[in-house]
Amino acid sequence: MKGPVKTYMSGDPVSISPGASALEAFEAMLDRGIRHLPVIDGSGHVVGVLSIDDVRAALPYPVSLRQPLAPTQRDAALELRVGEIMTHDPETLGEDATLAEAAECMAARRIGCVPIVDEHGELAGLLSETDVLWAVATAGGAHRSANAPPGALESLVAELTRERERVRARLARRLAEEQSLEAQTREEPMDQAERGADVTLVAESIALDELAVKRLAALDQALDRAARGELTVCARCNGPIAIPRLRALPGATTCIACARAQALRCAPCAVAPATAQSRALLAARRSARSSASHLGSLS
Repeated sequence: MKGPVKTYMSGDPVSISPGASALEAFEAMLDRGIRHLPVIDGSGHVVGVLSIDDVRAALPYPVSLRQPLAPTQRDAALELRVGEIMTHDPETLGEDATLAEAAECMAARRIGCVPIVDEHGELAGLLSETDVLWAVATAGGAHRSANAPPGALESLVAELTRERERVRARLARRLAEEQSLEAQTREEPMDQAERGADVTLVAESIALDELAVKRLAALDQALDRAARGELTVCARCNGPIAIPRLRALPGATTCIACARAQALRCAPCAVAPATAQSRALLAARRSARSSASHLGSLS
């Protein structure tokens, strides 16, 4: 397959911020019929990728792009941040990369898309597996590699290890940038406009860093469990934890079935206080009516 990826990619793709809710991300996918969202920071740089599989694996109920979430399901999706379940610091390619390079990257990493960035590192497009298939179809075919892909578990562990190193490196760069900025600010005081713009960028960076730290902790936990041979074993039922769930939530220790069962068990707990409150209110109203009737009979 020849030609640069910019020939085949989807230009100006729908994107989302890491601080957005999983509900907002899902509704963006649902409205536009897409399966992947590049995640960008305030400067337009790619900081992650979120797939419908990530959303589906993270939420404790079935998720489909064919129908919206039920009202009772929206709260959980609203509380979950994109930065908590996305793949941080994903693989990216430049606009001049070849389609063959992109296809090889996607096959080797077992990923469904690759964000394409311009010379400034800002999002320029998104190349999905569907785009690659269309390119293959129009080209009349393609050759398969003779090398068999690694097993799903081994591939996942390698993928999580690479992501952990990327997140660690980015956090280290961010720390160095903050220290450099502090030193520069001491040497060259900024005016009010510059200070305001700088504060906004710092606030965005801090929010993203907090999500990255949480993701890093989950990656560390996942790789520790992998070293013990427990990564795909549910801590509740000893059944298997699906690979997509671990990719979205590396720190998950229960399978999706146990997570859903736990969510259902907790649902009555949230309703109980309201029910008790309603009963108390009805009892108070009956008492008030009874007192009013008694006073009326006395008069």
